[in-house]
Formats: sequence, C-alpha cells, structure tokens
Amino acid sequence: MDARTRRIVGLLIALVIGLGLAVLIIAGDNSNDTNTVTVTTTPTRSTTTTESTTRSTTTGTTGGTPAPSPGSTTSPGGSGGL
Repeated sequence: MDARTRRIVGLLIALVIGLGLAVLIIAGDNSNDTNTVTVTTTPTRSTTTTESTTRSTTTGTTGGTPAPSPGSTTSPGGSGGL
C-alpha cells in the first residue's frame, strides 16, 4: 500500500471511531433531565384606539347591463357575450 492510501484508510478509521464515540455520548445522555426556566413578566398597559369611518357614496347608472338580482332567472337569447 502506498502512503496516500494509508492516509485515506487512517482518516476513514478515525472518522468511524469519532462517529461511534458521538453515538455513545448521545445515547448515554440522561434525557430525563428537566430544566425549569421561570420568567417573570410585568403586565404592560394596553391602549386601544378605535376609529370608525362611514362613507356614503351614490353611483349613477353609466351604462352596461346590470347584474341579475339573487334568485332571478335569465332567459336565453340575449345578445353580446363572447
């Protein structure tokens, strides 16, 4: 085996050993540890501003065909369309 191949094999073996140790450390971790964090907050004063605006507009008929009212039926034979 040449020196380059030995280095590559050595690095791969070191990588496998490192991953094995990492798995052992993670598996050995006591996941039953409970950490309690207590955060004390002070209430803040909230101000709400409500503004109401009403607009009244009138629109005149400027042409075109008005939309049918709800519940009405249309009859075939009209003009226009696509």
